[in-house]
Amino acid sequence: MKIIDRYLIREFLKTMLLALVSFVLLFILVDVFEKLDIFIDAKAKLWMVGLFYLYQVPYILVLTLPVAMLLASMGTISQMSRHYEIVALKSSGISLNRIFAPLLILGLLVSLLVLGFGETVVPFTNQKRGNLERQDIRKRSLHFEAVRANLYYAGTEGRFYFIKKYDVPKAAMDSVVIWQMDTLNRLAVRVDAPRGLWVNDHWELQGIKGAPIIRRRFVNDQMLEDSLQFLALTGFTETPESFTKRVLLPDEMNFAQLSRYIDALRRSGGDAHRYVVDLYFKLSFPFANFIILLFGLPILSNARKSGATLSFSLSLLVCFVFWGILQTGRALGHNSSLQPTVAAWLPNLIFGALGLYILYRAPK
Repeated sequence: MKIIDRYLIREFLKTMLLALVSFVLLFILVDVFEKLDIFIDAKAKLWMVGLFYLYQVPYILVLTLPVAMLLASMGTISQMSRHYEIVALKSSGISLNRIFAPLLILGLLVSLLVLGFGETVVPFTNQKRGNLERQDIRKRSLHFEAVRANLYYAGTEGRFYFIKKYDVPKAAMDSVVIWQMDTLNRLAVRVDAPRGLWVNDHWELQGIKGAPIIRRRFVNDQMLEDSLQFLALTGFTETPESFTKRVLLPDEMNFAQLSRYIDALRRSGGDAHRYVVDLYFKLSFPFANFIILLFGLPILSNARKSGATLSFSLSLLVCFVFWGILQTGRALGHNSSLQPTVAAWLPNLIFGALGLYILYRAPK
């Protein structure tokens, strides 16, 4: 079996790499034609376009890897079925579960690697790609538009800001929440203010009629609360320019960064439901590589009855259905029709349950 395991894994990896390279090239080719007018109008240099798509490669790899893995399993298992190698192995007393074991283990390892890759490389390259497109290709500033809503900013010395609305030209904040963390990363001070203005060289928080500034200090497991009409933030290093940088998208943040953003959004009273769905998708999507193998392998083991063409079509159909359920779950999660965890894990749960059932019922 060790020889057979190495044979399965070798053939599987060869087909998977070929499929990945094909998908990356096809994705880039289609995207180039889609964005060609943008590149021409912006007079983008060739190196900018090349660097833009180089930054996009990690995202494309993660996005297309489940399809590549299913096609790789199709190329490996269906070929063995057509040559009656599966029948020969089962006739010698080797169960179908044992034949599939190395590929399922490989799928689980790939899922864990994609999880780590998506937490480290993909957010970084997505952010670089976004900055390159905005600043160098579209010739736009990396700063905000005139007015920006739901601004989150991690400041210095343990300070975190969440601003409902920030007027860039006026350097004015509406509904600002400031956290001050201590050296043990515990909340030491929280300030809620209706307004904030940049005056001379510092920020001034202002209360309005019926809505004063609320400052809460947490000392020795006690909360001390003050109600103020004015508070000068002297000594703070954050300037108006600190709040004019581009807000990162969920795909440009890793799990920890997005979690902090959601926490700040919730504590300030904002609606974080959409971001919670995206947060759970960061965990669920990598395991699609394992789930889609679990579903596809027992089906493809009977490929000798239908032929390679139908097996290939079936693999693509499985991927399209999986992707359709994934996007439907995400949409239902974004509009609060489904709980975030259910929305994110829905395709994995459906295909995982069906895969286990098909594998159980398949002739061993």
